[in-house]
Amino acid sequence: MRLRLVFAALLLLAGVASSAGSGPYFDTYTHHMEEGEWELEFGLDAVKPPGEPWVYGQAIELEHGFNPHVASSLYLLGTWAPSGGGRVDGYKFETRFRPWTRGGFFVPVFYLEYEQFHHPETYRNAVVGNAGEEEPEAFRTEHEAEGRLIFSQDFDWGNLALNLVAERSLDGGRTEFGYAGGFFIKGAASGKEGSAAFDPDMDGDSHLLYGLEFFGGLGEEGDFGLMGNRQEHYVQPFVAIPLSARLVLKAGVAVGLTRESETRVRSVLVVRLGRSR
Repeated sequence: MRLRLVFAALLLLAGVASSAGSGPYFDTYTHHMEEGEWELEFGLDAVKPPGEPWVYGQAIELEHGFNPHVASSLYLLGTWAPSGGGRVDGYKFETRFRPWTRGGFFVPVFYLEYEQFHHPETYRNAVVGNAGEEEPEAFRTEHEAEGRLIFSQDFDWGNLALNLVAERSLDGGRTEFGYAGGFFIKGAASGKEGSAAFDPDMDGDSHLLYGLEFFGGLGEEGDFGLMGNRQEHYVQPFVAIPLSARLVLKAGVAVGLTRESETRVRSVLVVRLGRSR
């Protein structure tokens, strides 16, 4: 309990809301932290687990960039299943710290997350460990911490990013590992003002962005490595479409590469709330 309180306190001190941390990506975080910017995101995943019916995961995220070095977020997660109605799965806080503001792919951003969930979450932005492990019959509230090393750099043509993920239950258990990474390509300028996460050439316009993500599990402590027959791995094409100066629509499809993988059809509406005074 004391360890959980320490993690929660660290995140609350950093704030309860991150600024365009993932840009057009769904599972991969970038280095962007726009000072003073507030955003609200509404996410929906339609998920088809192997041999099971479709279910729908939802997320509401409030994001804020405090300064060029620190940004944080607050998520509320839910699930709706046609056969069982809706439920609230849990919540999570996250914060990112960028030691230096100069560019460079080898300058990492550090990420820390605390999550509390009362049901297995349907809406996910990380895959870790090995799949197919048995869940206890009566699911109990769980508390987890997740850390990432984020490598990201913008280019004239777009962005390249890689995240190395480690996740551990604060109720006991082994550390699990995963990865997320990808690239996006800059399309036509929209003529609408946009945040830097949607404006890689910094010309003041948000752009149509499209690309690919790759993400999956890398085993766990004492059992680390790529094992396709026991893990989830995905390739995910995506697109981000500026609708106005304040609205961006992201859409993607996560295609499973292993038998343990799900199919995910994804969408996120990003609402720019503006800058704090």
